[in-house]
Amino acid sequence: MLVLAHLLKAIAITLRVFIYVELVSVFVSVIFSWVSPHLYHPARKFFDALSSIVLEPLRRVIPPIGIVDVSPAVAILILTFLDGFLVELLLDLAVRLV
Repeated sequence: MLVLAHLLKAIAITLRVFIYVELVSVFVSVIFSWVSPHLYHPARKFFDALSSIVLEPLRRVIPPIGIVDVSPAVAILILTFLDGFLVELLLDLAVRLV
């Protein structure tokens, strides 16, 4: 059971790091879209590529409202929910198995 507990803890921590990286990349991508640096700037391309992992599937499902793209807000809500629910659930299970 100890091995399973450590595995669940490692999965939870890895998932939390991925969620935080995605949250930051979505925030930075949104800020870049408002500030509008050059479209082909390396930093913008990097953060757009990182955030597209989460945003592209949402953009296929959620249409823009006028000229406003609400998919970053939905992505932030989903990522925050996953961090608060799924990661905490995995960490609690890991603690109970020890």
